[in-house]
Amino acid sequence: MTILDTDVLVAYLRKKDFAVEFIQHLRKKEEPLKTTVFNAAELFKGCYAMKNVAKGLKKVQALVESLAEVLPFDDRAIQEYAKLAADLKNRGKMIGAFDELIGSICIANGETLYTKNVRHFENIEEIKIINWFEMIQKLSGGS
Repeated sequence: MTILDTDVLVAYLRKKDFAVEFIQHLRKKEEPLKTTVFNAAELFKGCYAMKNVAKGLKKVQALVESLAEVLPFDDRAIQEYAKLAADLKNRGKMIGAFDELIGSICIANGETLYTKNVRHFENIEEIKIINWFEMIQKLSGGS
């Protein structure tokens, strides 16, 4: 089970070799590539900061449509979010609302999150986090 965080999707849209290689690696393994509604929202938001908004929107829409699923913020995720946000606040480990929302969807769906931004998610014990950038470097024989 694979959820792609915004950082890998942005790098892929920018045609960064390491991100393209990583996505190709997952597709070869026949991993169903997914993201969350909040990651998709971040991608679309970025389009409106671009000079050519229409071109950006078209690229993001094509990428989102190529994914197996964009996971919603459903009733299970709402409950997980409430527990997660309260727990992080109580422990003084707040990570920001969007990352809490993304994390809650991962928990609710039992998904692994592929992100380069491990520091934001490492305080969420209920999800498995994989640093996709380090993973592709190892697969490529890099350091």
